[in-house]
Amino acid sequence: MSHLSDKELLEVLADFPKHELTTIQRTEMLKKFSSSAGSHKPKRQFPVQRIAALAAVFILILIAPILYFTNGGDSAPRSGSTNIEAQEGDYFALKDESGKPLYGDSNFGIPNKVSLLAPKEWVVWDQRATSKIMVFLWGKDLAPDPTLSIDATHEATGIKQHLSTSRLSGGMYGADAHALVTFTPFDKRGKWNLEFTVSNTSGEKRKIGEFPIYVKDHYVLLGSKGTLLISQEDLYAGFYNDAYIEVSGENLPEEIELEITSEEDPTNISKFTFKEKTDYTTTDGEKISMYKGDFQIKKSGRYSFGVLGESNPVIIGKPTDQ
Repeated sequence: MSHLSDKELLEVLADFPKHELTTIQRTEMLKKFSSSAGSHKPKRQFPVQRIAALAAVFILILIAPILYFTNGGDSAPRSGSTNIEAQEGDYFALKDESGKPLYGDSNFGIPNKVSLLAPKEWVVWDQRATSKIMVFLWGKDLAPDPTLSIDATHEATGIKQHLSTSRLSGGMYGADAHALVTFTPFDKRGKWNLEFTVSNTSGEKRKIGEFPIYVKDHYVLLGSKGTLLISQEDLYAGFYNDAYIEVSGENLPEEIELEITSEEDPTNISKFTFKEKTDYTTTDGEKISMYKGDFQIKKSGRYSFGVLGESNPVIIGKPTDQ
């Protein structure tokens, strides 16, 4: 660039690419400008125009990354997901009649709009967490004789799922209205956006609020009757203390064995005893027994997990696989 005039130098600078330069590129460019400036013989007149040109170069180097991220960084559309506008939910406490905070670690939603007493985790196909859910709403202008409708949209695929329709009751725990609902179990893992809409007998509808929840992969199935109550996505090599196995049926033994067999080496079978049996009956009359125990997975790979002579294949991945 040493043979260029000041005007030509500025024209070249105007054609520079507007993207971030690496440290090496910046250094090489500065060296070139430094050698260019030093190769000229001293002039009697103070080189004001050339200094201005060099200053413009330094300014361009400094602001090029800012221009890139400001003008182009946010313009690229996100791929592989459906754009869903929803306010992020959070845990916050309800209040009893005396003002004492309640359920601060389980009431999830948007303060002064809508919330629900959420389960410890949402899991695909799991009816335990969705059978009885208390929903709370705020708003003095709720429609008379209101009906609450709850719908969900899967963020990654755009699939919609209707969860519940129920009548709203009076205020409770500081909220202006509440409802006891049962959700349809989720059938896909990932982020779901919950939308809460209130309507009346005249057909008028008003959206109260919406927020996303994360649904984990299904629990580990142990044949047709057993379930290890750990999400498939949480299962890695390691020790598991105080795990629970749920088995449906009557006249079950007081203790059961969890059998873990390597599909790569079928002779590699590990057995773990689960006991402390607890029996209960579901609302639809099904007999269930719950067992508690510890177990270990030595390494990632393909296994079969089973109890009482039945099993299912299970893939144990590494944390980086998720």
